[in-house]
Amino acid sequence: MKVYKGSCASPGLVLGQVSRLEHHVETTTVGPFKPSRELQLLTDAIRTAQDELESMADRAAPSEQAIFQFQSMMLDDEGMMNEVRFCINAGIGAAAAMNQVGQRYADQLANMKDNPYMQLRSVDILDASRRVINIITNRPRMWLALDHPVILAAERLMPTDLFSVPSGMILGIITAEGSGQSHAAIIARAMNIPGIVQVGRDFLDDCDGRTVILDATGGQCTLDPDAAARQQAETRICELQRENEEMGQLHALPSRTKDGQPFELLANCFGPEDIDTAMQSGAQGVGLLRTGYMMLPGRILDEQEQYFFYCSCLAAAKGCPVTVRTFDFGSDRTISDAYQGLQSSKLGLRGIRNSLRQPHQFETQLCALLRAAARGPLRVMFPMVTNVEDWDAAMRVVERCREHLRERGVAFNEDTKFGVMLSVPAACLTAEEFVEHGVDFLVVGTNDLTQYTHAADRELASAEHYYRPASKAMKKLITMVLNAAKVRNVPVTICGLAVGNPANTVQYLQLGLRSFSVSPQNLLNVKKALLEL
Repeated sequence: MKVYKGSCASPGLVLGQVSRLEHHVETTTVGPFKPSRELQLLTDAIRTAQDELESMADRAAPSEQAIFQFQSMMLDDEGMMNEVRFCINAGIGAAAAMNQVGQRYADQLANMKDNPYMQLRSVDILDASRRVINIITNRPRMWLALDHPVILAAERLMPTDLFSVPSGMILGIITAEGSGQSHAAIIARAMNIPGIVQVGRDFLDDCDGRTVILDATGGQCTLDPDAAARQQAETRICELQRENEEMGQLHALPSRTKDGQPFELLANCFGPEDIDTAMQSGAQGVGLLRTGYMMLPGRILDEQEQYFFYCSCLAAAKGCPVTVRTFDFGSDRTISDAYQGLQSSKLGLRGIRNSLRQPHQFETQLCALLRAAARGPLRVMFPMVTNVEDWDAAMRVVERCREHLRERGVAFNEDTKFGVMLSVPAACLTAEEFVEHGVDFLVVGTNDLTQYTHAADRELASAEHYYRPASKAMKKLITMVLNAAKVRNVPVTICGLAVGNPANTVQYLQLGLRSFSVSPQNLLNVKKALLEL
């Protein structure tokens, strides 16, 4: 019996047999290569790969469909595929060319150290590239034909791996590498499959066919457990089933405090991948959708691509409201050339400041948002607004976009709600001006507001004791916002990492806030604390 430590990717506890999953990517074929033949092989393989990805998307939940659609879109990316064709015309085989370029693009994303989400997209590129390569080299894409449920073990899992195994045959997942925020982990959570990552390569060397206790919640697995450990695990599995039933009852309870005060619980999300998870955890909508995460390196998605992304998010929200934050490349930096020089400063041209300096980019996003708002309850907020001049300037751009869409004859929602994300103390101190100028809603962003109020970078460990999101100063700013909003009954939501801490959320509710947006994994804990208040 040996215990291996890892990190939780999807909570749960299971006992079962391990099946090792190998990713074979064969690119070596005998040359010389005829470019015209290799180009045709590439074209045919991409078409087949996209058909397979479309089939997976059809079987997936709305939250997972976007992952496969992203992979399919990458295989249409003009820049990437032109590089593959260039390599083929230079005499390289189609499989090797796809592998070479796909790996380079994946490495480019993986090296974006200041954006963990874009790093995770690198796996999607590897996954899509591998699929094309295996089609070219006639290797199978359905990896395992299982006759009983197993715990999958691999160096790392690709998103499509979970759909390349017969349905219901995956008890859990264990990977030597990977991240708990990877798309495979997101899919595992959506499918309620327990999993851990980063257990190390030692586990993989001799695990195939052996019995494992996978304690994903605790971030560990036990290889070849003895009889006592098995009995303990089986007992705990039964207990967890009862606890899950109790949490399900909490999920069903109305969102009201003990004395009958209603409150709203929303979720902070980055795309359809985690919106579905949030809805399953009891979210009443999306209070913050970070749009920067859908970007590809070096390229802003065009209007149609953005429109599709927002519609996918609305579909995942199942009719609940979705609040979209316009681009804020200062905090969710995704494009290598989005900032240069002084513009990269956290106190520089972030959020609405940057958007107003990039009118074409801003108008493209607003047109996509206005169109998507015709498909469901979508509202838009501008980040890093400092004063009412910012708000007025942004709304002038909105009106231009409305007029442009009218001229084009494109359907959009004329009555889309627009609001302000209060991340700067100056904006909180003059909140009444935003109310007077017709803002539809206000959102207090605790992450930035705390660091700018206390002059403490939230990522600087040595200044951590200054970073206090429930300090007297923060409470005064929040109270000023609430008082200003009350004059015209403008709704106020508070969001940020601090709101996911039930102790903070209780204090915010006592100030008068009734709408809270938190990370999906914190929803039920926050609800439990507020129900007992």
